[in-house]
Amino acid sequence: MFDNKSGEYRRAFAAYLRKGTPIKRLGKQEAITTHYIWRTRDDDKVRASHAANEGRVFAWDSPPPTGHPGTDFGCRCYAEPYDPSTAEYLTIRLEGVSDSVTPWTSRDFVRHYFQGAGRSVTLRETGNLDRIVKRYMEYAEEGTLNAIVSAARSNPVGRYSDYFENSYDMTGIVFSIGDTTVRGDFFGTCELDGENIITRGTIIFSLNDAFEDPLDVGIEVIDIEETIFENILRPIEDHGRSRFGFLPSGPKREGIYTGEPYKISDTWTGAFEGRIRVNLLESTFK
Repeated sequence: MFDNKSGEYRRAFAAYLRKGTPIKRLGKQEAITTHYIWRTRDDDKVRASHAANEGRVFAWDSPPPTGHPGTDFGCRCYAEPYDPSTAEYLTIRLEGVSDSVTPWTSRDFVRHYFQGAGRSVTLRETGNLDRIVKRYMEYAEEGTLNAIVSAARSNPVGRYSDYFENSYDMTGIVFSIGDTTVRGDFFGTCELDGENIITRGTIIFSLNDAFEDPLDVGIEVIDIEETIFENILRPIEDHGRSRFGFLPSGPKREGIYTGEPYKISDTWTGAFEGRIRVNLLESTFK
């Protein structure tokens, strides 16, 4: 119950007199936890500074700059008790994300197009896996968590599996990669713990792309050096060799030389674990 001499009670009582707002029997005096989750009414009347606090955890003995929920004039926000031992959480720990070479530039991607004979490469071979994965998680972490939560709620006891797949624009990170597709196959287990589901499992991420059109990086598609060598320099060399009785330096390969498209792919994994509410209406994960 409120201390009827406290400023919080007086503000609540004034709101009751002005607007008939019921005096809630919830305040720091009744708090059984040291922290709380800030909750708003989630409508267009919520002031911006309070909307920014939505879902954040604060300590009762260390209020945010806005003050505690309900203490500011006209504030309709409220404090949801927060207990770390029962609070919701879901985390992903990535594994197998490392690069061992200097990142390829656009020239390196084009050079492999002309000289790699179509050999597939992994993203880590190009030195760009770490940067691509970081950008991917910026795009897709929330959606990944929601996919896991949805599958876990559908199978609250036992094992479950599912997948997600989408395309993402990586042009700002690695221009030569551009739009690329990432798929995640996840496998988890669930067990009930009162009103919560305890879940843990593994995600296998896979990226599949192809380098097919050098024009995407603004460089001419013809391999100028190879074309000049095969059409001018090699014939001159072979003519000289034939005059002295030597065999040609290689098979005749006159013509215009373009490159060979090649696949770019890679895989990495993630381990996840968490505690989520069984009841969707009581959960921060929707």
